[in-house]
Amino acid sequence: MYKMIIVDDEPIIQMGLRSILNYNDYEIEIINVASTGEEAIEQIRMYSPDIVLMDINIPVMNGLEVMETIKKESVVSPVFIILSCHNEFEYAQRAIKLGAIDYLLKIELTSENLAEVLRKTILQIKKTKMHTDSEKNDLYMKHVSLVDNFFLKLLNNWFETPESIYEMMTDLDITVSGTYYTCVYLGIPSFTDTASPLPKTAAALTNLCNLITGLCKNYCPCYVAPWNFNSFAIVLYFNPEPEQDLYKNFILPCIQHIQKMILMYQNISLFAGIGTPVTSIDQVSASFNESKTAFRNCTASETLVVYGSLSPKTGHPFNIGIIRKELTAAFDNYDIVTLRKILEQIPELILNYIPDPEQAIAICSDIMHFSAISYKGSEHILDDIFTQQNSYYSLYKCRTTVQAAEWFQSFINDLCRKVEADFESKKNWLLPSIKKYIEEHYMEPITLTDVSACFNVSCGYISTIFKKNNGIGFTECVTQAKIRHAKQLLLKPNAKIYEVASQLGYSDPYYFSKVFKKYTGFSPKEYMTKGTT
Repeated sequence: MYKMIIVDDEPIIQMGLRSILNYNDYEIEIINVASTGEEAIEQIRMYSPDIVLMDINIPVMNGLEVMETIKKESVVSPVFIILSCHNEFEYAQRAIKLGAIDYLLKIELTSENLAEVLRKTILQIKKTKMHTDSEKNDLYMKHVSLVDNFFLKLLNNWFETPESIYEMMTDLDITVSGTYYTCVYLGIPSFTDTASPLPKTAAALTNLCNLITGLCKNYCPCYVAPWNFNSFAIVLYFNPEPEQDLYKNFILPCIQHIQKMILMYQNISLFAGIGTPVTSIDQVSASFNESKTAFRNCTASETLVVYGSLSPKTGHPFNIGIIRKELTAAFDNYDIVTLRKILEQIPELILNYIPDPEQAIAICSDIMHFSAISYKGSEHILDDIFTQQNSYYSLYKCRTTVQAAEWFQSFINDLCRKVEADFESKKNWLLPSIKKYIEEHYMEPITLTDVSACFNVSCGYISTIFKKNNGIGFTECVTQAKIRHAKQLLLKPNAKIYEVASQLGYSDPYYFSKVFKKYTGFSPKEYMTKGTT
């Protein structure tokens, strides 16, 4: 059945729209009625309808404002059918531009023309739902927007410096301004037997994120994203007045409101862990780690836990920042030995020091997602190293620390095999390609950094493949190419040493002469004399 909401401020019109057709004949169910634009937005967020039959002139916010708001918020927006008492061309034009499928005059509305529009609407919905749920899931997991990427790095403490955080915010035009920031980990613990788990499809998860965002708006701005298949990550940011209490005025009522409304409308019981408020955005990852720790201390009777209320001994013993630089370098350089050495500390850590299965899963999840973002060898590495039968989602099915450690060991083996295979595949075309680049650009000052940027691989990786497969290093390869061409240039009539040096990218003719003699045994002048005699 297709879900539809009717929006009109006149009760008699609402009744008329309900009775004008037998909507069951069109597989349509009227799930609710709204009287104002504000109610319409709230119900669209709550119920995610397929169709909205809406009067354009409604109180608080008109129909166009409702459409604009929903279009900005939703990845999957309902199909709007607009009603009006007047033939207002400008309104109709704007409504169609915003995506309305049709614009109907109330005075001309009949069961026949409404039925025709509904048939057209259902056809459009079917076309937009060409992908199956599994395909949507796959597309969603493969797609990480730049903004989501920023928050993923921020929450995981993957930025090298605070300056790099602000630089990326500027580049992406991200505005997260507050004097305080607090993270919330919202989800379903393993011990609960909830009546309704979190949805599994991409569209449903996105709609739930939009709903949570809308519920937060009455208290403070926020960023919300699915963290895994059982939880969401939330960043709250606010600018309180001096006399306002952060917890009393903002954080607690906001999260309690979310829990209440999600239970009421979605029948999902969400538990929440709340981190300590911080005053700088580069400290957000610390608050997020605390929120995960607080979440793990939720009980059946305590659905909201504040990190500051826990015992001082309760902590988060693992922070990926400790291994971030070494892990990134190992990926960049395709250094399998170092990669395995770093990662194989994790199962040992889990088995010896992590008694809580959920904390073990959180550690594995952090490193898995860091690997997916950091490894430049593949945009879809998780899909490449796992199969549908052995999905990476299976991590979240682990019930003991031993299972989590075993899962991670399997992940290490698969990851290292993938990185090694990528290295072997890439070197076969990359080495000849770089050599060709050197031959084509020998008249320029060629640096390892330039070539790294050109081929989108790290400097360390280029050095590695040259050492392992070329017999000489990158710098020596560049120099040899320049010297080969120097020999030809020096033997041309009227050649001048300083001009040849300049043509080859050497700013200092004396240095060029030293390099030339080192590789040929002759100075440039001696070589010119020898070649012409």
